[in-house]
Amino acid sequence: MKDRFPAITSVEEFIRLRESDEPMEYNRSAGATMPLAVWWDLVHNHPDMRFWAAHNRTVPLEILAELIKDSDWRVRDRVASKRNCPPELLEQLVDDPHDSVRRLVAGHPRSPRSAVARLIDDPWPVIAQEARARLAKWPSAEPSEPS
Repeated sequence: MKDRFPAITSVEEFIRLRESDEPMEYNRSAGATMPLAVWWDLVHNHPDMRFWAAHNRTVPLEILAELIKDSDWRVRDRVASKRNCPPELLEQLVDDPHDSVRRLVAGHPRSPRSAVARLIDDPWPVIAQEARARLAKWPSAEPSEPS
């Protein structure tokens, strides 16, 4: 599959694209790939861009694993909202101090059953209710008994 956007080759280019008023450039910052070294430079040296790194559709899993440690709940929230967020990261986010992040974990289709189960007694009733509802609809892991 051909990339939709040309790769971004430097942090400076990513920041310029992200801060652009041109929709095509802004969209490129959200969808273009970057070399892993550029990703690491971005997340380590530009904390103000960490949310936008998490927003990118091509962000590598090792970068997502770094971003879930961010002190800004909005960065962790963005990671938890990604369709392709790995179950192991969702499992780590189940104890997040921010309600919004835990709610995303409760409702995320890739959340492991064990993570959802840990949320049934969440202090925020909305999360606990969502977790209980998901568990009630969870497919049984038991093989069907022959009739």
